[in-house]
Amino acid sequence: MNVKQIRQRIFDQMDYFPDLQQYKDSVVRRMNDRYQELCDSAHWLWIQKQEDLRLDGDVTGGSGKTITVSASNHRKVTASGFSFSLQMEGQILKDTTDNKEYTIVRVESATRLYIHMGFDGAKDTALTDFKIEMNRFPLPDDCIEVLSYTDRKNDRGKLLFISNPMQERVYLDFDNTGDPSCIIENEFVLDDPPLGYDIRGQNKVFSAQTVSSGGSFFAALRNGVTYGYKYTIYREGRESPPSDEVTVTIPDSGQFSVVLEGMDDTGFYDGTSSKTSKSGMIKLVYRRDITIDGKWELIGSVKSNDTTFTDSTLVRTDVFDAGYPNQELSDFAYTDSTEVKRFQEVGPKQYIKVWYRPTEKAKLEMRYHFRPKNLEADNDVPVIPVQYHVILVYLTLHDMFLQMQDMAQAQIFEGRAELMKQQMRRRYLARDDEPKRFTRFDRPRRFRNLFGPPTSDFSGAN
Repeated sequence: MNVKQIRQRIFDQMDYFPDLQQYKDSVVRRMNDRYQELCDSAHWLWIQKQEDLRLDGDVTGGSGKTITVSASNHRKVTASGFSFSLQMEGQILKDTTDNKEYTIVRVESATRLYIHMGFDGAKDTALTDFKIEMNRFPLPDDCIEVLSYTDRKNDRGKLLFISNPMQERVYLDFDNTGDPSCIIENEFVLDDPPLGYDIRGQNKVFSAQTVSSGGSFFAALRNGVTYGYKYTIYREGRESPPSDEVTVTIPDSGQFSVVLEGMDDTGFYDGTSSKTSKSGMIKLVYRRDITIDGKWELIGSVKSNDTTFTDSTLVRTDVFDAGYPNQELSDFAYTDSTEVKRFQEVGPKQYIKVWYRPTEKAKLEMRYHFRPKNLEADNDVPVIPVQYHVILVYLTLHDMFLQMQDMAQAQIFEGRAELMKQQMRRRYLARDDEPKRFTRFDRPRRFRNLFGPPTSDFSGAN
């Protein structure tokens, strides 16, 4: 069942359907609360993912590897003789002449990045006295809890995972390098949401308005439709929580674009100009078709020192900066519908450290409990196995009847939901320890063992 069908079943049980958008949204919010609660309650088999975790080694400057800091922007660094990678976002650029450290805010391309403050060393000069330290590694945005790390390349198997207090007690020396054999949990980081106004434009608040657009666009914005917009700030490989949503309705006739104004100016003042310079902190813009209860989708990005964005087309066909981990470099374009990035509710970003620290690129296989995206569009389908979708009906009704103080009805639906939870636990948490043995149907009965280790030995099958 999709969201619309689940919502309709709830209305059927309530025998009440006012056909108000506010009421529909309220029911979907309750549904999402119970949905996330259910998915988080156990390590269900259907709520687990396997992904490769990339670990990069440090980069040390030398005669063939140099960096140059721009004299016009002391936060912009370019590379020669090697390439920057998006895995460097959030890592440390160290000036080894004075051991001063700078956090890498954004890797804009293979040869250009931005740091969090002005570089104190020489400008417009090729520098070899530097080091990029890969101190910690981010986990996926939807990761709730890691269940295992496995090193298959070096045949180490499942790696040891320890807490931060434990590594402090045993005092692991992170100066040691080699093949990673131990994973250590690290901090959780959550950035501040956007201010929601442009301090450069006399505190102009985030807003949207339509403007008539000339020319032709591939898949122009639809007439008579209400769109919602919000944006996040992207820095150090992380997205901030979103801004408040603004809405705008496209007129019934004509071709129109939507202009968003009043975004945060995330550039910096260098003290020599009244305008801000690029800092690398971009804004990611999301759009939703409210008329059809659509999904939140990424439609573009805004440079750090820009505060406006123009939305002219339903499908973004040109190249834009989409942020890690959508692409290996900053230039990204939608080439088919499977690449559309949906908004993932933002929570604290998890990091890990590894010991030994890698000296070169390494790859670990990680299995983790993921957080599903919220159910937003009418055609969104929960990740729960289809035969158990009705549990969201029971859980939501239990919540609604509790609010109405109808304890009898609330207990009925609570009991139904608990019964389905028990069935789910037996099927998706417990597993039969005795492996089944499959055999040929034409084998004589005396050789048809139903249990035991799988085999391809068909001796006696005649």
